[in-house]
This record gives sequence, structure tokens and C-alpha cells, in this order.
Amino acid sequence: MHRLTLVDATLELLTAAMAGALALEELLAVSVAEDWAGFPEALPIIRAGYAAHPQARRWGALFFVEPSARVLVGFGGFKGPPSEESVVEIGYAIAPAFQRQGLATDAVAQMLERAFAEPAVRAVDAHTLGEPNASTRVLEKSGFERIAERVDPDDGVVWQWRRMRP
Repeated sequence: MHRLTLVDATLELLTAAMAGALALEELLAVSVAEDWAGFPEALPIIRAGYAAHPQARRWGALFFVEPSARVLVGFGGFKGPPSEESVVEIGYAIAPAFQRQGLATDAVAQMLERAFAEPAVRAVDAHTLGEPNASTRVLEKSGFERIAERVDPDDGVVWQWRRMRP
């Protein structure tokens, strides 16, 4: 049984997320944890993509809701549809107050289920900072293997991870 409910982002939800916690709380009927988005600078970029295609997207953003407490605890999702190599990439963030509770692992598990439910997807990728950290542990527990290392101009050393279709 999953510990989180993953809510597909819509243009309306992304607009509310950019407007602030009150707007998002009203739409989702949940409270909003502090720093739930992890990377709030991504919201306008994602919203701009949704503005061009306002329907909920199968390979788009997801809001992570802890259903028993009715709290928005995180954000993530897919960074687009499968590539020509049949690979999708995921990203995720959990609010600091809710970290180290297995919620990121649950979110990753659900995204893997969604990805591999699509027969065309052969692998799922993710990127982390190039050092052992909470995200690298989540990916290792989720069956990902580190496959590459590169230098990002903004983030420095970054590791690429991949989970092949079981």
C-alpha cells in the first residue's frame, strides 16, 4: 500500500502553486508543508509548458499528498515523454519536515509503476548531486544504478542513475 497520493498537475494547480500556499490549499483541500516544492524555480517553467497544453499530462508534474494528514509534502514527476531511446526521467522533492520517512521512496516507486505500465518505456533515469546523499539512497533502494557522471555548470558534479524495466 502506498503512503502518498500522487496528484497529476494541471494548469490550474500550477498557477495556484505559484500564487502561494493558500491558493494551493484551497484547490487541493490540504494543508501545505513549508518548502514542499523543493525547487520552486521550476514551477514557472513547468507552468509555461502546461500553458501551451493545459490538459493534465501523462508525463508531467505531480503533487505528493500525504492522505492521512491531508498535507502536500512534495513535488516531482516526469521531465517529459519517453525519449527516442524509450527512457523517461523523473525528479522529486520532499519538504524537510517530512524527509527520512520513506515518502520519497514511495513517490519514486509510484513513478516507476506509472512508467513501466507503458510498454514503450524500457528505462527510467534520474540525476542527483555527485555525492552520497538522501536522494542517492532513495534511488539505490529503488533499484537504480549509477551509470554516468558529468559536470553541470550550475550544480557541479552530477550523477546519472538508471532503472531498467524489470
